[in-house]
Amino acid sequence: MSNAEHIREEDLQLLALGALPEEEAAAANAHAAGCAECAKELAEARGRAAALAFGLAQEKPAAAAKEKLFARIALEREGKREETSKGTDQVAVAPRVRGEERKRSWWNWVLAPVAAVLMLVSLGLWRENERLVREVREARLVAARLQQERVHVERLVHVLASPETITVKLAGTTDAPQSSGVVKYNEKTGTVIYTAELPGLPADKVYQMWLVPANGAPISAGVFSQGEAGKAQVWSAEVPAQTEPKAFAVTIEPAGGVPQPTGPKVLLGAS
Repeated sequence: MSNAEHIREEDLQLLALGALPEEEAAAANAHAAGCAECAKELAEARGRAAALAFGLAQEKPAAAAKEKLFARIALEREGKREETSKGTDQVAVAPRVRGEERKRSWWNWVLAPVAAVLMLVSLGLWRENERLVREVREARLVAARLQQERVHVERLVHVLASPETITVKLAGTTDAPQSSGVVKYNEKTGTVIYTAELPGLPADKVYQMWLVPANGAPISAGVFSQGEAGKAQVWSAEVPAQTEPKAFAVTIEPAGGVPQPTGPKVLLGAS
């Protein structure tokens, strides 16, 4: 008898009456010692047997009664074994165990789809959370970029409005006679702001702005490419503060710019 099975009802009654064969009685008692439910039912069966015994007149049974009872029990058990071997190889489980198995099966049938739904909901929430995290990160990057641009624009406005900022007009040279430009320079901060009207260039060429100081070599004030015709563009750069300018010039240089001017001058203006 396995721990998963319970003592059959008829065996409980026989055990309570002391009518179960010794080997089977020992197995049943061992099972009841480790099974609270069977122990309870065995105690109740013994209680009923005791009550029945006290309620009846005590008579000594005939000497052959016990042998007949055991013979009948053996005959019934033998018949049940034959039916089992002919019909099925499975061991019959007590109705109580089958009821518990049906209950567990019903709960599994209910909980399986619930678990699947919860998994899908959790996956959806995780994806939505990831999307929101990305959007928040992108929004923060945009906000930081806008903040930087705002600070930059405010600084340029401050430089343009400062009385210390000078204006230098640039005129086209023989290499670009129709070109022109304007430079705003604040010596105190070293900020150079400029705009220019120049023809377009090949992809491997750029314009480069130069501050020509009163003393020393020209200082690069950034590279730029001319945009669409008729569309105003403004560029800015930083040079060492307190640099006294003698002139500003624009040259045509290789893409990326150069440390010192090498190409033809297209704009020039003295400060």
